[in-house]
Amino acid sequence: MWRHDETRVFTVERVSLQVSEGPWAFAESHAADINVHWQRRLHESPNFFNGTVHILADYTLSGRALLTGRFLRTDFKSFLYWRETGWQDRSVMDAFGSALILSAEGDVLLGRQRAGNLNAGLCYPPGGFIDPRDVGPDGVIDIEGSVLREITEETGLDARVLRRSGGYVVTLAGPSISIAVPWQSHLSGPALLDEVSRFIAADPDGELSSVVLTAPGEASAALAMPDYARALLRDLPDLKTSA
Repeated sequence: MWRHDETRVFTVERVSLQVSEGPWAFAESHAADINVHWQRRLHESPNFFNGTVHILADYTLSGRALLTGRFLRTDFKSFLYWRETGWQDRSVMDAFGSALILSAEGDVLLGRQRAGNLNAGLCYPPGGFIDPRDVGPDGVIDIEGSVLREITEETGLDARVLRRSGGYVVTLAGPSISIAVPWQSHLSGPALLDEVSRFIAADPDGELSSVVLTAPGEASAALAMPDYARALLRDLPDLKTSA
């Protein structure tokens, strides 16, 4: 069970994530209220889509070696109700993959989400829900594939300019847990921003409206960010020594 006041950033060498069968009891017991809430929110945000998402039911840590997680399937409208009514069920967490992209100087690339989306106006490392495309027939979640897909869809970056660094950076922040995959670019900060900005400009319907760079430990008060993203920037470990 997570706590509102818990915030931690740490590295692990490996992750093992699995989807288990069975319903989310909270969603079943609140089905009527979820449907009412969804109709109102859909009217306010017509771009919302009630697809399948996955939430973290429990996890274990084996030191710095391994993070193991068990996920449940649910739908977006149930997740949205849970999130917007105070995270009432503390037995589950909002778990997702993030792309920790560093410029040649070591600054972190953040995307600002476009209006009409769930995190509109907020800056965060590219990433998103674990969805059915990220789950194999055996229920194993491909978090690497999930993050790489988000990088491609949101930034247009690829192996030409990115190199996978070792390990994972995990951020716990209340009901959220970000599993970040580190990537190092050989591009300078301005060149990296230019590369991604041109990609975003070519897709007016994309999820991001712009990108920014910020140095770890300097989470600017001028940037609106989710709690986990601010914690990650503030407490980002030295990846050269922790990978």
